[in-house]
Amino acid sequence: MNDEERALSLFNNGKQLQRLLTATKGETTFLAAQLPNPVQDATFLHSLESAQLLQREEGRWNFTGYAKVRVAIRALQLGEPNRLILSTLTWQEFEEFVAHLLTFHDFQTYHRFRFSRSRRYEIDIVASRQPVLFCIDCKQYGVRLGKAASLRTAAEAQLHRTEALAKDFAQFQVNLGCLDWAQPLLIPLLVTMMTEDIQFHEQIPIVPASLLNAFLLKFEEQLDTLCIIRPSSGRQRRLI
Repeated sequence: MNDEERALSLFNNGKQLQRLLTATKGETTFLAAQLPNPVQDATFLHSLESAQLLQREEGRWNFTGYAKVRVAIRALQLGEPNRLILSTLTWQEFEEFVAHLLTFHDFQTYHRFRFSRSRRYEIDIVASRQPVLFCIDCKQYGVRLGKAASLRTAAEAQLHRTEALAKDFAQFQVNLGCLDWAQPLLIPLLVTMMTEDIQFHEQIPIVPASLLNAFLLKFEEQLDTLCIIRPSSGRQRRLI
């Protein structure tokens, strides 16, 4: 346990953390007076400062995206509702949340990876752990909001991006830290904010953020069920 994790373990009031996140949604700085009781309690704020999650500057508190993600994770660990906590994050913070979980599982993450073929592409997160590279699209919506068709379209678009990356993969192996990999496996993946079950479209997993940890623990046992793209001499094929 590092110093930050040790400091976070001292916070045992998930509701208090949730109220802080809700009150500061979309904000990177705030005044204590803006917060509801008991969140504006000086002892609570200074405890977060000691944990290096808040920084006081000219009478205001700085609360950065990374710190919000760490506080959100702690609130979830303390049993606060997934939907409520995740809804306090901006889309950038949601991406950071997803990347943090991947890092916990020993993936190297690359944010907003851009590359060009006949057009420019961007992948929200490429996460690598030999021999797998997840090409991840983060979505702040889910099926329960009537977005099933949109998610299917997004999955197909992510497959297209992943195939485009595979076609010229040799050009990007150094940038993605996998130059010496013999058989890289590229897997398109969608991560959503809402709390549905894991779903699949054309073998592309659509995973709610609340189940991402469980998915990462078991995906290697289920590779034969996933859409996998293997770069090979400038061509790729899906393994079914």
